Amino acid sequence: MECELTGRNVAITKNLRAMADEGLARIEKIVGRGASARIIFSSQRHLSTAEITVSARQHTVVGLAEAPDLTIALRTALEKAEKQAIRRRKTRVEKKRQAKPISAVLPAVPSEQKAPSAVRGNGKPAVPEKRKSTGVHIVAAPEAMALRPMTIEEAVKEAESLDRQVFIFRDLAGDVKVLHCAGDGLVRLTEVS
Repeated sequence: MECELTGRNVAITKNLRAMADEGLARIEKIVGRGASARIIFSSQRHLSTAEITVSARQHTVVGLAEAPDLTIALRTALEKAEKQAIRRRKTRVEKKRQAKPISAVLPAVPSEQKAPSAVRGNGKPAVPEKRKSTGVHIVAAPEAMALRPMTIEEAVKEAESLDRQVFIFRDLAGDVKVLHCAGDGLVRLTEVS
């Protein structure tokens, strides 16, 4: 990791440089390669300050500490920066997008549900807007699929009770079948091979 050391009213010793390199090596393992660091040492009367700024690709980590001795201030600032880097890495891993179950993404919409009719201000019905289809529209309906094998008669009764136009089930032999229920009472059976 590239490191720039600056001393304000302080002489930077080899001991401070070695301690800084060791601490930054630990931080580099957390934030990844390609990061750069800037450490500023300053001293005023009986108070020494160490400020560490690590710039990584996605975020910046800052550690600031004050102590009577410069080595203690540097050690404390390195600990703070390391804790902050660990915390940011954990939040990034936790926020990473995970796949959601399809039922949570696409809720089932009853087929009979229609849009409410709109009326213009002059009392005439509004003309519905025509929408362009951007592609295939998928609606998840977990209740449109049977969990247990059943006969065709049981599947027809189940589809009618759930008021589904499409109902997927397995027959007693284990073959997958699809029922298409039309609005006029006609039921079509399709076997999936």
